[in-house]
Amino acid sequence: MDIVTGFMIWAAEASTLGVLLWTRWFYERQSYYLTWGGGFLLHGAGIALIAFRGAVPDFISIELANTAALAGIGLWVAGMLQFDGRRVEPFVAIPALIWIAGMFLNPIRETFAYRVALFNVAAAVGYSVLIAITLYRQTGSTFTRRVFSGFVGLQTLSSLTVGVMALINQPEAFDSNSRSPWLLMTAALCFVASVMSCAKLINERSEAKLKALALTDPLTGVLNRRGLIDEFHRLQKNDCADKPLIALLQFDLDSFKQINDLCGHQAGDAVLVAFSSVGQMSLRGRGQFGRMGGEEFASILRVADMVEAASIAEAVRTTLKRQPLDIGQHKLTVTVSTGIAFAGAENANLDVLLSSADRALYAAKAAGRDRSAIGDAGEITIVPSIDRTEPDMADLDGEANRQVAALKRIAAIGH
Repeated sequence: MDIVTGFMIWAAEASTLGVLLWTRWFYERQSYYLTWGGGFLLHGAGIALIAFRGAVPDFISIELANTAALAGIGLWVAGMLQFDGRRVEPFVAIPALIWIAGMFLNPIRETFAYRVALFNVAAAVGYSVLIAITLYRQTGSTFTRRVFSGFVGLQTLSSLTVGVMALINQPEAFDSNSRSPWLLMTAALCFVASVMSCAKLINERSEAKLKALALTDPLTGVLNRRGLIDEFHRLQKNDCADKPLIALLQFDLDSFKQINDLCGHQAGDAVLVAFSSVGQMSLRGRGQFGRMGGEEFASILRVADMVEAASIAEAVRTTLKRQPLDIGQHKLTVTVSTGIAFAGAENANLDVLLSSADRALYAAKAAGRDRSAIGDAGEITIVPSIDRTEPDMADLDGEANRQVAALKRIAAIGH
């Protein structure tokens, strides 16, 4: 195989990949597909123009063609930045700028060997930047990223080898270097392998998104019931000696049906979204917050003791109450009742926690709503509220002794 044929095959492969990536963009609308597709098309066009040297003006087949091919590498780097959710930086233009700068030097512009060396050095720099971007702040599969970087690294070495050989042998045309076709074939194989490993990265990202969708509530963006169950099992396996308990906080928005009836279901949905934001903000990384269904939410977290769990529940409750929600033409003050259950992480049973938290939640509703209650070993304790001054309804039912016990057990909450 002569080197011109190799160039044309390379250009055809790159252009085909570019078209496929742009086609995929129409379905997923991810910016990195456009950027990568543009990079492959630009790189393919540049390589094709290089192959047509002699059939087209030198300015097109040399200056313009090599600039396009190297700009394509820069777009691959830009696409990887977008793939990782990072901003595209000006350094993606470095490979093309190295070539453009070299063309201002007469010895390089007029000598074939120097141009070959310059192009391959610029390409190697672009590949090196791509490797650094891929391995920096890794997300997703570390193994796949390393495999991809390994193949790009081989392509980098191939480019550097071609550049060094050009300086040593001083060829006057592509065909005068008998080893060039073999080096081109090696680079092409690395190129294909790099594309395949990059495709695996994309597939892993798609699988992760599908998994996230399966575990996420579509309206509020928080975990759904299945996601909370998975979080429970994850927390149960964690070794956290300073937080030996798993706490389940079950939230139920008070009088939610009235909000839907009076303000409409759109307002109800807006309230659900707003409460999800309040719940996540109040937890601040201490646990996961999710929607069980309807107006019921829950949080699963590791805690040191019952006081910590009650404190977090009260933080969510009071934050929601103190932040009136502007829903269209309505300004709503929404409250929530909370049932709390906890158990040792090693022996915790999710069904038992759910049952205990549900009973505590019912007691909080019966105590006048906008309250938190703790279920512990079959006993229900209403958490003293720091923002309420009226007597508890539970006291009227002869539960004064239990409230005294609650004050003793949760004395720190008032502070």
